[in-house]
Amino acid sequence: MRIKIFLPLLILMATSLYSQTEEPLTIKWDNALKFESADKQFQFKMGGRIQYDVMFIHQDDSLNQHFEANNGTEFRRIRLYTSGKFFNNIEYKFQVDFANGKAAPKDIYIRFTKIPGIGNFQVGNFKEPLGFEMLTSSNNINYIGRSLTNAFTPERSLGFMVFNQWANKRISAYAGYFFNSRGIGKYLGNGYHLTGRISALPYLKDGNNYQMVHLGLSYSYQFQGDDKLIYYSTPEAHLAPKYLAADFENVDNIDKLGTELVVVYHGFSFQSEYILNSIIIKTDPNLEKSYAWYGSFSWILTGEHKEYSQGSACFGHITPRKNYGQKGGFGALELLLRYSEIALFAREFHGGEMHDMTLGANWYINPVARISANYISSEVVGLGQAGIFEMRFQLVF
Repeated sequence: MRIKIFLPLLILMATSLYSQTEEPLTIKWDNALKFESADKQFQFKMGGRIQYDVMFIHQDDSLNQHFEANNGTEFRRIRLYTSGKFFNNIEYKFQVDFANGKAAPKDIYIRFTKIPGIGNFQVGNFKEPLGFEMLTSSNNINYIGRSLTNAFTPERSLGFMVFNQWANKRISAYAGYFFNSRGIGKYLGNGYHLTGRISALPYLKDGNNYQMVHLGLSYSYQFQGDDKLIYYSTPEAHLAPKYLAADFENVDNIDKLGTELVVVYHGFSFQSEYILNSIIIKTDPNLEKSYAWYGSFSWILTGEHKEYSQGSACFGHITPRKNYGQKGGFGALELLLRYSEIALFAREFHGGEMHDMTLGANWYINPVARISANYISSEVVGLGQAGIFEMRFQLVF
């Protein structure tokens, strides 16, 4: 599917949607193109994102003996999407990525809402409910690349999920059955994932004196059925070499346990996660245990604060008080510091442990444009060190 085909398809869906109702139609721009009927039972939204990255990397002599590293650049993400609501109780999203030169399915799902005793039921291709950073959109994550915990957090899978929220959306619970489709929109086999997450917002003070505390707990049981399993990890830069790789045979199942802590105090925030990854192999009674964790500090110098989305129980986007280009406006400026660690134990591996320290800065020019810069100092224990400088130019609409 090419972009020139996809865009007319979005327009066709919009006109089809509003042929369902005779209500007056409102069209507006709210950082995306939005259509809404007067009774709000029919809604339609069109948007996308462009993320262009550039990377410069230097390895020491020890790492050069094991890995070839090159500077690089890429379109990390080029996405178009449409989302909306029908009859006030059915929602959908249809999102496709074109960054690799061909269409790849991302969030494509149907959601049934307001179900008595259940809340919401969702079916399609979407993220499994595990990990605060993974569930946060790539539009809104703090850094250009997600932390080293990314090696253990499943991304989008085919399946279905029920979820609900209570106490004015301060308590959220998700539970789903997924197939390990690896994002290709098709699966054949006996494997499955049972993944759940519960989160709470025990403290929230809104307004100018914004403060909040988020706690989260996730668990995933992944049945492999005597399958082969491969893990790998880059040093938090997509174009960097895969410094860690592990190959497991005869894997019966995997247990993943994740914890989340997020604190926001005015313009300051702290975010941390820990994931324990236990692999059960049929031919070996001993567990293969691996783990990853990170801690991240953020400071927004221009007076804004991190926006927590209670509906999704993760971070939303930051809106500058004054956009760059307006009279006296600079946008929003954020400084970042993160330490991240992964221990990937296996019988065969290229390095079993990696530590990353990342310095970062984000310039939010306006609600849709952002420029980011990261410097990553990465140590592959027993093999060597690397230094990586990255920049991202992002437009979200």
